Amino acid sequence: TKTKIPLIPSSTGASHIVPLPSLQASNTIVSVILKKADITQENVDVIVNSSNQNLDLNTGVSGDILKAAGQSVVDEYLLFLAQGPLRSNDAGVTSGGSLQCDFIIHIVGPKSVEQAVERVKNVLKHCEDKNIPSVSFPAIGTGNSYSGSSWLDARFRLVDLSPTSEQYKKIQRIQSKDQWQRYALQKQVLDEKYPHNKNEMDLYHGTTAEICRKVNSNGFNRSFCGRNATLYGNGTYFAKQSWYSCNDKYSNPDAQGLKYMYQARVLVGKPCLGTPGMVEPAPLDPNNPYSGLHDCAVNNVQNPFIYVVFSDAGAYPDYLISYKASL
Repeated sequence: TKTKIPLIPSSTGASHIVPLPSLQASNTIVSVILKKADITQENVDVIVNSSNQNLDLNTGVSGDILKAAGQSVVDEYLLFLAQGPLRSNDAGVTSGGSLQCDFIIHIVGPKSVEQAVERVKNVLKHCEDKNIPSVSFPAIGTGNSYSGSSWLDARFRLVDLSPTSEQYKKIQRIQSKDQWQRYALQKQVLDEKYPHNKNEMDLYHGTTAEICRKVNSNGFNRSFCGRNATLYGNGTYFAKQSWYSCNDKYSNPDAQGLKYMYQARVLVGKPCLGTPGMVEPAPLDPNNPYSGLHDCAVNNVQNPFIYVVFSDAGAYPDYLISYKASL
């Protein structure tokens, strides 16, 4: 039986951020095993996940690690997002979730060969300092579809999925005059109320085939709340980034393996902190019943990632994305 090794003490749970030390000269002997295998099946103490500064890389090996680790690790990601992006020399540490490892060390993917070498050295030094005997790295930087070292120099690339791809299915724009008129009217009122505020955002909402038919016809309906979670109130939930809504907990595949997610226009206005059981946003001024209400609820007022809307007309389903998760 593999002994559980305390990686780093944390008062907030397993999820935290640590600075990676620079590797100095050491007499430690390290055994290296190079093999072609599924890293999510490795029985080691620590698995390394090469992601980006926002820890939201949900494709390639990073996406496979998150999917296999499960929802608990994804939820820990929210704690990182609340603290802001990772710095190049930081590491985000979460539990191993459903994986066989004890912990996952999330690092910022390198943009050069020199950075790749430095990242690996620093993780090994970190493991040495914590007496961690085994760690598994992915083949960092080799998951791209183009060859050579050009990926190290490119800031980003846009890759179009072929219609014959196993992942690609279709993207449809929702055109509903009734829904749009209700939404546009509410947006006009909000823009007049807060003329200098960013009142509208493009957010994501994962759902099922059954709910899709209802949303397409009648719009979002907060009476569906509770199907997944009500941690921040009894409303319709949206995420700032699409990877979160892709999770099977929200976008459950149908019989053909298709998953569904909306990119929606959402009126956020001035948000308040959401709480369990909340049925409407908190008052703008608790001491003045005539002050009006906030416009939505969020998981973190300073750095929101989850948005909860209590008015059905406060969100418009702009695009319906149908896809299959990568295998």
